Amino acid sequence: MTMNVVVFQLNGSDDDLITGAASAQALDSVQQAWRQAQHERQIGPSDVTKVHSTWQPSHLDQVFLAETFPEAGHTYVFERPDGDDWTDALEFARRVMAEAEGLYQQKRGQETIVRAERDGEWLPILHSTSAPLPFSASVPLVEGKLYVGFAKVATMPNGQIGMSHLMRSRFEAMSEEEFAELAGEFSDNLLRGLTFKVFPDQELGTMATIERDGPCAASAILLDDFHEKAASQVGEDRLIVGLVSPDDIFIAGAGSGRATEIREAVLTSPDTGSELVPCLLLVDADGMDVIAERPR
Repeated sequence: MTMNVVVFQLNGSDDDLITGAASAQALDSVQQAWRQAQHERQIGPSDVTKVHSTWQPSHLDQVFLAETFPEAGHTYVFERPDGDDWTDALEFARRVMAEAEGLYQQKRGQETIVRAERDGEWLPILHSTSAPLPFSASVPLVEGKLYVGFAKVATMPNGQIGMSHLMRSRFEAMSEEEFAELAGEFSDNLLRGLTFKVFPDQELGTMATIERDGPCAASAILLDDFHEKAASQVGEDRLIVGLVSPDDIFIAGAGSGRATEIREAVLTSPDTGSELVPCLLLVDADGMDVIAERPR
């Protein structure tokens, strides 16, 4: 992550890309990357339709981008820190890259985040207080216990999930209208392919699960009508909801025999690949609370 990898899209095609790289801390890292790209192929500034970099360009590189590629879009993954101390920024970037694919291989992680930023859809991402994302935007769902962040999420060619998180500074700079538009987008995306499955049992009671044609099914707890729909599926108003992983959610009446099964599934969940620590919620018409969390 000490390198700033810069991807130049050519002629508006995601299949026509060329990359260069330079030290992340170099004030002219984008310019160095462009010189490398030109050395590789005979291309000019007018061929470039988009520039994507690992790190936010310095002021010097921003001027270069505006003057050299005035019609090209530009995106980046990580914000450049103020001042000369890169310690926290580099550590955060390494962690995000590792989480993106579950591997501490920076090159593959870089490719994952670039793909997620380019191809992903905005989704709400659940995370626990005990597994914080210090530079990512988040808002409390259960104060001090459970939070929701936002990321572009995409399935990688190897079947794993890649994410590009919304950074806190970008979130704080959003207007109410901009956030409302983003909220509408991730709600629509989350609802796509979301279905309840119901498993009745005369002795233990009814249990329901939620499945989604894609990742983050457990984020369904954020939907405005989640309690109403879930209660109608299991036939009780007070619910036990088990978030066994970001993709696995189990629901039953708080007074049913299924509640014990769900608690056990949460406390013994093998999932360790996300910022959501498996947890048990008590949900009713007045709200929700975290009543248990799998020991770490």
